[in-house]
Amino acid sequence: MKKILAAAVVAASLPQAASALPLVDFYAGGYYWDQTVSGDAGAGSSQADLEDDLNLDAGGQNVVYFAFEHPIPVVPNIKIKMSDMSSDGTGTLTSSFNLGGETLTENTEVKSELDLTHTDYTLYWGLPLPIVTFDFGLTLRQFDGSMSSVATDGSQSASADLDVTVPMGYLKAGVDVPLTGLSFGGDINVISYGDSGITDYDLNMTYVLPVIPLLDVGITAGYRSFDLEINPDDFGGSDDDLNAKATVAGPYIGLSLHL
Repeated sequence: MKKILAAAVVAASLPQAASALPLVDFYAGGYYWDQTVSGDAGAGSSQADLEDDLNLDAGGQNVVYFAFEHPIPVVPNIKIKMSDMSSDGTGTLTSSFNLGGETLTENTEVKSELDLTHTDYTLYWGLPLPIVTFDFGLTLRQFDGSMSSVATDGSQSASADLDVTVPMGYLKAGVDVPLTGLSFGGDINVISYGDSGITDYDLNMTYVLPVIPLLDVGITAGYRSFDLEINPDDFGGSDDDLNAKATVAGPYIGLSLHL
């Protein structure tokens, strides 16, 4: 929530810049994402189920974004989005679990943490269409994550890193309903390479409040689903890197600002 408020403060401080650049659009916003986690992690046959074995729970996480658009056709627009995606839990392994080259044995009670937090740097172009929005471009997704599992009695531990930047295709589409303040839209980031792949889509609805001249303040509700399948062999990784197939999904609500 603090990040959402911070985004609102930054966007509200931009009127003078916007008046000097009347053809430039500034966007900012954030939302509270109620996440659930499913999937598995581990190498070969020594895997653990993120729900049934590790009992991971993400709860609510924050997402904050900023965007800058301009009318120069060949120069891309810029969007930066930061997504918190951390979860933890305590559970009992039903089989051996190989994480980061270390193996935890069956029937061990472990406390685990999974962090898939990342920042997106997106360069995109938009088609000049009335009412309808259509954007396309490239996203560089920088992960700064990890996973760890530690036996509750301290006898065993294992960890793996997720420190990689992944290029992804980016598409966004939307439509404004005239005279209502309502808009509907969605976007997707996607890549597939070898045994690895990411699909991250977002469907949403926004209502713009008619309260502040020159500044569109919207209430946004939506659903986001993030699917990750990552094999370290596909990007020159090692046994210390995370090998996992995970889905993080759930509804969200937040604020959007447009100046």
